[in-house]
Parts: sequence; C-alpha cells; structure tokens
Amino acid sequence: MLRITTERFHNQVVEAIASVKDVYTLKNVPLDPQLSRELITQQLLTDPSINFRNIIEIDKIITQDDETNKQPSNLDRELDALTAEYDTALEVFQNLENIDYGSSRIVAQTAQPARCLTVKMLLLAKQIQERPPQPNNSQRVLISVRLQQLRRLYNNRNSSSPTSAEEIKRQVAEQIDEWLRVNADEKAALEDTVTKLLIAADTGRQLSRLIDDYSNLSFDVIAARVTQIIGITSNLTGKNYSSLRTRMRTIERVINEDRTLREFVSDVSLRRTQPQTSKPQLCQ
Repeated sequence: MLRITTERFHNQVVEAIASVKDVYTLKNVPLDPQLSRELITQQLLTDPSINFRNIIEIDKIITQDDETNKQPSNLDRELDALTAEYDTALEVFQNLENIDYGSSRIVAQTAQPARCLTVKMLLLAKQIQERPPQPNNSQRVLISVRLQQLRRLYNNRNSSSPTSAEEIKRQVAEQIDEWLRVNADEKAALEDTVTKLLIAADTGRQLSRLIDDYSNLSFDVIAARVTQIIGITSNLTGKNYSSLRTRMRTIERVINEDRTLREFVSDVSLRRTQPQTSKPQLCQ
C-alpha cells in the first residue's frame, strides 16, 4: 500500500513537472512565407543589437533556426533534478516487499526527499500564480503584426482601395477574438499546471505523514489512509479553477502546521534568496 502511494506521488510529480516545462516554453507559431519574410526584413532593418559581422547570428535570423546547438535551460536542469532526487527513494519503496528486517528504519529515511518534493511542488504552484509565464506570447506577436498591417491599410486607403473600411474593421474584430482565445487557452494551461502541482503537493504532504507513522500503524490503518489520499487528490482533478487559490492556501496552511515540513519550506525559500548560503541544507 505504501509503495502504491509512493509511485502515485512520483507519477504526479513527473506529470506536474512536464506541465511546468510546457508553460515555461514559448509556443512556436508557423508563419506563412510572406509574413515571415516581412518580419525578418523588419528585424534586419530596425534591430540595433544585430552584429552583422556575426555570420551565425545572421543565419539564425534569416533561417529562423533557434534550435541549433540549443542547450537545456537552467529551468530544465532544475526540474529534471527534482525528479532525480526522488528516484532513489522510489526504488526503496519498490523493493519494500523484499525487505524483512529494518523496513521501518529504511522507510523513515525516504521521508526527506518526499518532503523536499512536496514543498517544491507547492512553491512552484505559488510562483506560477504570482508571476505567471506567458507561453503564448509568440501568438500575440503574430496577431499584433496583423493588426499593424490592418491599421496601415486603414490609414492609407482611398477611393480606389480594394478593401473597404468595413472589411478592415471586420478583420480587426477577428484578430481581437483571436487574441482573447489565446488569453483563454493560456489561462487554462496555467491553471491546469497549478492543479497538477497542488495534487502532487497534497499527496506528498500526506505521504510524509504516512512515512512518519509507518512503524506504528497496522495494515488496516495504512489502507484507510491510502484510500483517503487517493480520494482527496482525485477531487482536485476537475476543471473547477475558481477554487484553486482557496485550495492552495489550504494546502499551504496545512504544510506550515507540520513543523518538519515548515522547516523544509524555509530551507527551500532560503536557497532561492541566498544560493551561496553556508547553512546546512535539508533539500540536497
């Protein structure tokens, strides 16, 4: 039962981290050749930062190839490290049925990585809500370019212009609707990511308590707790985004009421503000 809960927590963390990577990645939008050529031309004529002696830089602008020799970002490396630090603990649980002596002591040693992941999931959810990324900005840029073209067409029209003022206004209205759709899609993606992070944080919090109490619990009590954990986290999987802030505050309050978890929250927060601190760190 404990292994099943731990694997569930691990899967939730992996899913949440994949979603975090997605919302922090700028979405590429395919351009038609004419518009792409216009944007490239505008950049080459107006961007003062371009070094025309840098052939590689000019090639990337003209070919629009940003993937060549692209290295993983600091965010990617940090998120990958989050799952890696828990993999060792997961192996302990996966082999738990084969351990006869000292299983309680071994299980107790896995509480630390579980707590680290728990608080990091919560802090990531808070970060996304407080400072939301904008993965759809490239789509907004494209709409903005179209609006700029329509404005130029509207201001330069004359009696012989093939496009009437009403037709231009209709096309502008279409772009406004498209902008609002982009906003709605982005908001839904961010809220879905926050939901996944909160599910993982809630599972991790309860798993940490289960690990703490493991040596003193009967199978029936463990089974009841596991059933409760699965039931509670399932309640968060719906699309009721209006309750996300309330749910986040509730999980944060419960985590801070746990003295040990509160120390982990302080430790992770300290590392963010003082990365070079010499203080012993709980989350390695």
